[in-house]
Amino acid sequence: MIPNLLLLALLAAPATPATDRRPVDRVAAIVNGDVITLSELTERSGSEYRRAAEMPPGTAREQARARALQAAFESVLAERLVENEVKTLGIDVTEAQVDTAIDDVKKRNNLSDDMLKQALAAEGLSVATYRARLRKDFENHLLIAAKVQNRVKVTEDDVKGYYQSHLSEFTGDEQAKLRLILLQVPAGAPSADDARVKATGETLLARLAAGEDFADLAKQVSQGPGASSGGDLGWVKKGTMPIELERVAFALAPGQNSGLVRARTGWIILKSDDRRTAKAPPLEDVRDRIREKIGNQQADVYRKQYIEELKREAIIELKLPELQATTSG
Repeated sequence: MIPNLLLLALLAAPATPATDRRPVDRVAAIVNGDVITLSELTERSGSEYRRAAEMPPGTAREQARARALQAAFESVLAERLVENEVKTLGIDVTEAQVDTAIDDVKKRNNLSDDMLKQALAAEGLSVATYRARLRKDFENHLLIAAKVQNRVKVTEDDVKGYYQSHLSEFTGDEQAKLRLILLQVPAGAPSADDARVKATGETLLARLAAGEDFADLAKQVSQGPGASSGGDLGWVKKGTMPIELERVAFALAPGQNSGLVRARTGWIILKSDDRRTAKAPPLEDVRDRIREKIGNQQADVYRKQYIEELKREAIIELKLPELQATTSG
């Protein structure tokens, strides 16, 4: 089955009319006797080419335009070479396989038949055009899989090595158990009011340093969340707080109070009650996930190598000067 990401990407791909009546404005390249036109490359390049064309005349614009065309050519070239191999090897996808792929798209996106038609229509696609595109992508996927799958070899040492060097990938989010005292300063308040509230905060810091309990003080004076429970914010994940508070919160050791922190709503004092990070699961629990990831990485490398092999074997004639820096046959 086609990878799920490919299936989802098909709905978001740029639309190509079912009947392409664009004039062949200029031959950009000839690949094994097959013409690639300039209009194909500008369409494939899309916004990158348009941005280059809108630049002021000069060297920078010409360089940007060339880069856009070269990138588009590499994409179209790889696509054409793979399509030729599909034909040569007689790879075919049945109607039933296309039906199954479309059913998978509808299921994963919670789409009815009518909703799928509407989504396709919004992209300028008919169901027939979509099926043809899906069939082609499916055939290309099968070819690449057949050519590279036998090269993919993931050993147990590979899995263990990845696990040991990527432990942080498997651990949970860093969290801090926090308490907060907030002394509010209304938006737009005079500087004198801000200074008065800050002075109150400095008095609270002195009381904490003298040994008063943070939770008791929070109940008495805090105007922030959790005040009735001693300013208790519970466990807070890193990445979910305003950055100016997060820097302070996650620099605190358990049991430590912060100084005064100016936040959008006023002056804040934080206390860290505890810290934790979920431990990495045992290797056995993530072995299959690691093996799949390494396999996909290897397959991507071999796919690129296979495309390069096809390029070396192809007869490529470059007709546009802008493409002279790209692959040559």
